Amino acid sequence: MVLRVAVVGAGASGLTCIKTCVEEGLQPVCFESSDDIGGLWNFKEAPVAQRSSIYRSLVVNTSKEMMCFSDFPMPAHYPNFMHHSRLLRYLRLYAERFQLLRHVRFQTTVRRVKQRPDFSTSGQWDVVTASGDAEEEGHVFDAVLVCSGHYTHSALPLLHLPGYEAFSGRCLHSWDYKDADAFRGKRVVVVGIGNSGGDIAVEISRSAEQTFLSTRRGSWVMGRMSTGGLPVDMTLITRLNNTLVQLLPKSLLNWTMERELNARYDHRLYGLKPQHRILDRRPLINDDLPGRILQGALQMRVHLRGFTQSGVLFEDGSVEEDIDAVVFCTGYDGNFPFLPPALSGGPQEGLVLYKSLFPPSLSPPTLAVTGIFQTKGPILPLVEMQARWAVKVFSGLSRLPPQEEMLEVVERDKRRNRKSYPCPRKAALQVDYIPYLDFMAEEVGVRPDLLKLLLRDPGLWVRVLFGPCTPYQYRLRGPGRWAGARQAIFTQWERVAQPFRTRAVAGPEGGAARCPPPPAGCLCWLEPFHAPRAHSALSRGTKTPLPPLPLLRVGVWKPCGPPQSWEMTRRVAVVGGGSSGLACIKCCLDEGLQPVCFESSDDIGGLWRFKENPEADRASIYHSVIINTSKEMMCFSDFPIPAHYPNYMHHSLIMDYFRIYADHFQLAEHIRFNTRVLHVKQRSDFSRSGQWDVETENKDGQREKHIFDAVMICIGHHCHPHLPLQDFPGIDSFKGKFFHSRDYKTPEQWRNKRVVVVGIGNSGGDIAVELSRVTKQLYLSTRRGAWIWNRVGDSGLPTDMQFSRLLNCVRKLVPGSLLSGVVEKRLNQRFDHALYNLKPKHRLFSQHPTLNDELPNRILSGTVQVKPNIRRFLGSTVEFDDGSVAEDVELVVFATGYRFSFPFLASRVASVSDNKAALYKYVFSPELERPTLAVIGLVQPLGAIMPIAEMQARWATRVFKGCIKLPSVASMLQDVRCKQEAMAERYVSSQRHTIQVDYIPYMDEIAEMVGARPGLLRLLLTDPRLGLTVLLGPCTPYQYRLRGPGKWPGARQAILTQWERMARPMQTRPCDDPEPRRSLMGPLILAAAAVCVTSYVHRNKLPAFLQDPTALFDRIKAVWFF
Repeated sequence: MVLRVAVVGAGASGLTCIKTCVEEGLQPVCFESSDDIGGLWNFKEAPVAQRSSIYRSLVVNTSKEMMCFSDFPMPAHYPNFMHHSRLLRYLRLYAERFQLLRHVRFQTTVRRVKQRPDFSTSGQWDVVTASGDAEEEGHVFDAVLVCSGHYTHSALPLLHLPGYEAFSGRCLHSWDYKDADAFRGKRVVVVGIGNSGGDIAVEISRSAEQTFLSTRRGSWVMGRMSTGGLPVDMTLITRLNNTLVQLLPKSLLNWTMERELNARYDHRLYGLKPQHRILDRRPLINDDLPGRILQGALQMRVHLRGFTQSGVLFEDGSVEEDIDAVVFCTGYDGNFPFLPPALSGGPQEGLVLYKSLFPPSLSPPTLAVTGIFQTKGPILPLVEMQARWAVKVFSGLSRLPPQEEMLEVVERDKRRNRKSYPCPRKAALQVDYIPYLDFMAEEVGVRPDLLKLLLRDPGLWVRVLFGPCTPYQYRLRGPGRWAGARQAIFTQWERVAQPFRTRAVAGPEGGAARCPPPPAGCLCWLEPFHAPRAHSALSRGTKTPLPPLPLLRVGVWKPCGPPQSWEMTRRVAVVGGGSSGLACIKCCLDEGLQPVCFESSDDIGGLWRFKENPEADRASIYHSVIINTSKEMMCFSDFPIPAHYPNYMHHSLIMDYFRIYADHFQLAEHIRFNTRVLHVKQRSDFSRSGQWDVETENKDGQREKHIFDAVMICIGHHCHPHLPLQDFPGIDSFKGKFFHSRDYKTPEQWRNKRVVVVGIGNSGGDIAVELSRVTKQLYLSTRRGAWIWNRVGDSGLPTDMQFSRLLNCVRKLVPGSLLSGVVEKRLNQRFDHALYNLKPKHRLFSQHPTLNDELPNRILSGTVQVKPNIRRFLGSTVEFDDGSVAEDVELVVFATGYRFSFPFLASRVASVSDNKAALYKYVFSPELERPTLAVIGLVQPLGAIMPIAEMQARWATRVFKGCIKLPSVASMLQDVRCKQEAMAERYVSSQRHTIQVDYIPYMDEIAEMVGARPGLLRLLLTDPRLGLTVLLGPCTPYQYRLRGPGKWPGARQAILTQWERMARPMQTRPCDDPEPRRSLMGPLILAAAAVCVTSYVHRNKLPAFLQDPTALFDRIKAVWFF
């Protein structure tokens, strides 16, 4: 009988080994070289030699229900995917609950472990340790459990990379990496696409100028979220799935899973497609990598070949210069210097272990090495089962096979794994999660008895067979049986849901009340004219190809004739030099007008011109802003964005595009910088001349008056923050800091603080996500909730490029309630908005959507908690409407939108009340005697705004010239009222929903008046390829340059090559051509036949099958597949 057991290491493995020894009546003594428990999960600011090291932001890749110890569930309020600090807290709770710390000797390093002279008879070990003062001490133990892990000695392959000695940058291993602060503004290469490589590359890409991810073979990428937002491991790791994996052909399973992953994002398009099939190797678990690739912040590259003095060489011959750092995420070398050399099978293979636990050469088997394996699943339950088995062996209650048989099993497992892992050492580490657990559980006597469960407890049987294979299943019977195991299995999904319950959600008010008007297309956003009065008012003189909902058509384009005395304008004042202002200048020049642009700052760009400090009466953005519309959808219609630009651009690249645009068309010479417009007034003879007096002031305070024939206002609607402090009682007594999102720039100063973000629009979501990476806790307060869309659409394509004219047509035929239901169901398939506390009271198309790729993952990992509206402030405490509180809050960010106004205009010219302006088509003031003033860009589109502003400018300049005549005042006022009524009926009441337009209907409406709307029927008849692309493809701005005024000869080619430009920035790592597709009907039929025939032949062996299905499947495969 073994009495004393040495446990080397007090990490997760060491703690469960101590507990298992105590339960079996053994006397464990644990030696821990540091001053605390936790091992790998004990974060240190600086790495310590020969100890594990992790980075600050690390979140575990397995969910709490799958990774907990089998008789100690994690607290229900813990997030499903935890930050390392929360996991360390759980280990402390575990150690306290079972009083494990009294068995641990801290700051004691094991120097040597060797067999005693009488080992063959006693099985005892001499263990030499050294305490903190370097005094060595000898011990005698009856058995040894090695729990020091294999993440302590980094593998840094610099010797295999020529030129590294001369490289001027920094080289480091992921073991040394802590956070991305040191890489801000740098150019960084990350080598290796394992889980650490993916995490580090994504994190660095948020700070670095450019990040490159180098991989030899590529990888299949999976997110932590499965269908409905459930933890992916709880839906994949089930006994039923394990049975199917053993029964069905592997090629069929690979095809099915790869097809599912590629439906999310095409791995080949993203440069991720590996050379192996998905079941051959562990996938990369990463939620954010595809989004970073799509945004261009991270580029995929082939394997690193070597260094230059200031750069790196890749295997495809490409070179990247000016590289500041290379981070090697190239794994670790298993190293146990305190063990006898005889236990090692060689320098390449490391320890030779039977079933990844026992050295076959030892007799008696009184030493076990835990945790030295890799698996597609959680590690903690496996090391716990290893400890239970090892202790049984030490106690003589379980016997191992003879040495020869063990070595044969080791070689057989290694040969099997070598098919997927050529490296012998990696091949030796691989184990299959459920089969490995079941094998060890069978040895211990705790494997679930499925037949007994079926007969005695069918409800539990269903959960064990079809539900996630949680560790509690191995406490239902046998040694170590836990009375709470059954209840833990029945309540596991409740614990999954518990951390999400931070905000009450409800369905749409009124249940079966009337639904909002349908937006465009299956996923399109289009503005309906379905209100009876609007339809009646707009139907006169209508001509449209789709009769159910005719669109208003007035002022149709006609060739310009000789202008009347007031119709031909010459000089046009453009107020603002942002994106709308630039488009206006160009459109004026195209029409032969003379633009003069007044820009109050010293540069173009407007909203997209980043400044470290916000400036009064000017738009302001935060440092990390990425645009929500893709480059092909947002570009100006006759000037495509460069092909190598990413699809979703950082604000700095948008500014680069504006500069290229301004330079190409020589627009800057028409701009007066540092000049503010003070007043815009009608001249005394306005009714006849339509002219305006414009007063300006330069940076020196000098004022100047001008006379213009027309004015185009392009100041946008993001200048004046809406800060409704009166709605938040106690804000004056708040001890922390608060400001509007306009004043937010970067998150660094709020590290380890508690922060509340109010508002769940695009800015609120972005800021909440960014702050959550550094704060102690982030609370996202929302009054109504929101439906969340992604930039990454089906197959990884930009979401907005999946909206077409065909979908716009479908939208007009589908009832609004049905359409909302279909799209809401699809969004909920990604993650359940009710489970994540995001589900709003309104239907999908009753509010401007929120685009955010990362918010669900931050909620799943617990770094963001969704809360209801704030009830009041109490000092540093924030109380929410549901009565919950957040204490010690140091910052509140109000992402509560903006209000717009025209302070330089008289109210009678363009009045604004409650963020509403009575403008015809959101451009012209209906009651002006002469239409010589246009407001450009004052819209909140469900789509890209720059093409809309450009189309407005094209329309306005032709109205100024007299080529287009506006309808009567009464007709324009009626149109304004109809739009306001339709908007009020469709959207929830909010100052945000006053200038909403839907992209395709609004663009077509304005283009019809300009004469630039594409003629689909004519295109289909005269140019079928182009016609089909226009109908079925994305409604890119180039379509409005195919005909009419401003026709661009390059429009057709731009449309036909738009998908090539979309793919171009991601083509940085070539992938092998996909294997020829073969029909799966044959394998499916054969598999079904095999199941049927085998079931009939073995119909009398059902009890044995239920008891041990794997044995029967082995026989099936032997008959049918070999």
